[in-house]
Amino acid sequence: MPIALDRMTKGSRGRIVEVVGGRGAVLRLSAQGIVPGATVVKTSELRGGPVLLRVGGTQVAVGRGLARHVLVEVITA
Repeated sequence: MPIALDRMTKGSRGRIVEVVGGRGAVLRLSAQGIVPGATVVKTSELRGGPVLLRVGGTQVAVGRGLARHVLVEVITA
C-alpha cells in the first residue's frame, strides 16, 4: 500500500508509484530523478524541514509539502 514520501522512516527504501500534483511540481521532482519507478532511500529528515533522500547515486532534499505529493511503495528486505 503506497504512502507519502514524508511518512517513510529514516533508512527505509521505496519505489515511487506516483507523483500527484500540478505540472510544476511534477517537473521539479522529475528534474531531481523523482519519477515513477525510481527507487529512493530516505536518509534523514530535518524537523519541520526538508526530507533528505538518495535517488540513484544522488542525495536530494525535497520540501515536506512537495514530498507529500510523492507516493511510495516501501520495499522490505
